[in-house]
Amino acid sequence: MAALLIFPAPLLPNERQVPRVIGVTVEEAQRALGAAGFRTEIADRAPHPTYEAGLVTWQDPSPGVAAPRGSAVALTVSAGTPRRVVPDVGGLDAELAQRLLWSAGLTVGSVDTVPGILPGGVASATDPPAGDSVATGSSVRLHVAKGPK
Repeated sequence: MAALLIFPAPLLPNERQVPRVIGVTVEEAQRALGAAGFRTEIADRAPHPTYEAGLVTWQDPSPGVAAPRGSAVALTVSAGTPRRVVPDVGGLDAELAQRLLWSAGLTVGSVDTVPGILPGGVASATDPPAGDSVATGSSVRLHVAKGPK
């Protein structure tokens, strides 16, 4: 057991050190792992807050671990940033509309006033519009009615 802690390099002739492929494309990961004597499996595709679609976000076994030549390395691949649907806030008080947008994982980038038939201070629409799918944390412009003249 002490040898495993002191000597992290492969101990048996048929073992190889698993290369780090986190942050590279699936194709690059497959080439690097293949060159080191490993097979690849796509274990999962999941949204990731910072990695664009198609990049490896996790691998098992971990980088640097000694594994038998020919064994599989399971990869988790980013499906892109998580998406949120812009909620319909039309007709709500502007402050409540902002809270609803924040609770949906979006930010309110700006609030502008627009003429209309709604009472002043009531949300009339958003940009992007309600129902659109946007990346989590995206900025949304809130349009608030000035009120009828």
